[in-house]
Amino acid sequence: MALGSRLAVVLLSLLHAGLTAQTEAKPNPGDAPDRTPSDFVRFVPVGEGGHLDTAITTYRKGEVEVVLFGAVHIADQACYDVLNDRFTAYEALLYELVGPADYRPQKGQRGDGPISMLQTALQRSLELAFQLDAIDYGPANFVHADMTPAEFEASMAERGESLMTIMLGMMLDGMKAQRKAAEDEDEQPRDAKPAVDFDLVTAFRSGRGRHTMRMLFASQLEQMEALSAGGSQGNGTLLYGRNEKCLQVLERELAAGKKKLGIYYGAAHLPHLEQRLVADFGFQKVGHEWLVAWDCTPRPDVKYDRELVQARLRCRDELAALAAMAREYRTGGMAPREVPTVAELAAAKGRDGAPLYRGPQQDPWGKTYLLRKRAVGVRWEAVSSGQDGVLGTTDDLVVQEPSRRSSLFGR
Repeated sequence: MALGSRLAVVLLSLLHAGLTAQTEAKPNPGDAPDRTPSDFVRFVPVGEGGHLDTAITTYRKGEVEVVLFGAVHIADQACYDVLNDRFTAYEALLYELVGPADYRPQKGQRGDGPISMLQTALQRSLELAFQLDAIDYGPANFVHADMTPAEFEASMAERGESLMTIMLGMMLDGMKAQRKAAEDEDEQPRDAKPAVDFDLVTAFRSGRGRHTMRMLFASQLEQMEALSAGGSQGNGTLLYGRNEKCLQVLERELAAGKKKLGIYYGAAHLPHLEQRLVADFGFQKVGHEWLVAWDCTPRPDVKYDRELVQARLRCRDELAALAAMAREYRTGGMAPREVPTVAELAAAKGRDGAPLYRGPQQDPWGKTYLLRKRAVGVRWEAVSSGQDGVLGTTDDLVVQEPSRRSSLFGR
């Protein structure tokens, strides 16, 4: 629930930001193994690519060691493989997830709400793995250290919050940060490097769409995590409230005699957790390392096929012409009760006596186009079974007959 909200805000903020990316990495003294406050997420540009990293930060107090692992909810599978291996070394691995007490998500378990749909869309679009699919929550050392839904709702009610106010607050924080960045850019010398603009349409047509999207999201995610930690939500339920629940569980595990513990929480939570560990629990930072979460090395999209893309674009154009002529046939008093085949449409005559449809009757893969009635309304639609030649699969192309309004306005 709360995790998905943060992803939604990231997406909305990116769209508002104008699709720009940072061009330079900013050194942070918090990267040092013994200095606080620490930096927990960063984007490092390298040539035309780069990498998004999350931190693994170690703290000690006598014989007790606590390690903070910065979680990114979608990442390369290689990142999750490293984490799964590292997690086995801890007596207790405390993890975030708003859910029932000791809730352990099962692989492939997804909700059906808009936030879950957004997570799935981002994962697929960026060709990344989803945390709940890739992390093994089954080992006995995994300890649920987050609020239950009832606790989360009670905390929001106590603070006068709702998911809408949380998201609105984060969006406003993002807008403030963007204004500040614009002001700072105006003060830069004229020879300073400007932000890089991304043309997503051109990128996808060139076979580098997913790389471009990775760069877009990765270069902004560091800023968004910082906003989550230090903005208007810093003392709210989403961060502060859940962190306090995590620290209560940590106290319980320490009281039980655990000496080596890990905390796997979103990177936005970690500045506050670090502050509490150092100032109130008496721990000292002794180590800081980076783990690559997203490898943004330029490479063609794995599934990109230039010839296929061009064929599908041509197919869609042909379907649009076919659907337009189908409307002429249906509304011109020539339509029988049944929807015609493409061959029957081609044999029909228009008002001027000329053939009504002269376009291709087969798609680029040699299958005959289909006309059919839409499931809703009276209009028809033109259909191709796509490159697999099988109707009802995900590669089908469908163009509906234009509406009367669209026809009047030439669309």
